[in-house]
Amino acid sequence: MIKNPVLRWTITIIGVIFVLMAMFWAETMHRAWREFKEAEKSEKAGDMPMAILWYGTVISFYTPCSPWVNKSISKLFEIGKNAEEKGDYKLAKDAYDEIVHRIYSIRSFYTPHKDKQTKAKALSDAVKQKIKT
Repeated sequence: MIKNPVLRWTITIIGVIFVLMAMFWAETMHRAWREFKEAEKSEKAGDMPMAILWYGTVISFYTPCSPWVNKSISKLFEIGKNAEEKGDYKLAKDAYDEIVHRIYSIRSFYTPHKDKQTKAKALSDAVKQKIKT
């Protein structure tokens, strides 16, 4: 047992902070998983605008090492590409813009997935040119 009361309190406080952070991380991961499942349901039902919204919501639940955020970004790129191939440029632009805007919403002192955001911005700009012509 630790006899120094300052050290004992310090260790207790650090332990409580660690447990709270772990609980927050677990809850955020669970919410991302739940929203990802909703996005998949919408996509399977053919409701692409709603799927785009759900996948974007998953990105908003960003936590480091979250597989759901990466999968959502990939799904949005896939929806955009498929929409472009079908000539639905507005839907493609919406999918790419969702990536760009959601990544802006999760940045802090660094921007996670900056390379994917840059790629999505370039694709969105290219699709925007197709809409104008």
